[in-house]
Amino acid sequence: MRASARGLTIAAFFAASYAALVYLLAPISFLQIQLRVANALMGAVPTFGIPAACGIALGVFIGNLFSPLGPMDLLSAAPSFAGLLAIYWLRRKSVLLGLGLYSLIISIWIAFMLHLVLGLPYLASFAYVLAGVSAATVALGYPLHLYLSRSGALRGWGRDR
Repeated sequence: MRASARGLTIAAFFAASYAALVYLLAPISFLQIQLRVANALMGAVPTFGIPAACGIALGVFIGNLFSPLGPMDLLSAAPSFAGLLAIYWLRRKSVLLGLGLYSLIISIWIAFMLHLVLGLPYLASFAYVLAGVSAATVALGYPLHLYLSRSGALRGWGRDR
């Protein structure tokens, strides 16, 4: 398999997986109190690299097509991608720090949207969203990262070191 075909396959897999999880778990994937289980996939970015980050960002866009916040939530793919790049760039220093930074970036954005679109108080929304996003991204994503990095189950599919 050529590197570009592998990258496209990885990106497509993560985009489809993320969007499917958001759609299937929609009742807990949106608004102020959310536990977006799909965010556990962030833990795969250190292993699969930029193709996974691009795929997940695309998955965020596709998953948010069903958002109760409307078209504005489609913009969430941009701060998500910024957070995914942070995870990738921090992978050698601290994956946990990268996952936490992602949680902070996306929580700031979602709280802003909730305040703007629904008039919810910003700080309360930020606190609720940060708790839910961190639970999914850090508490679920970090164990996924540890499994992928230690098991070798997908050796050859990850990025070149």
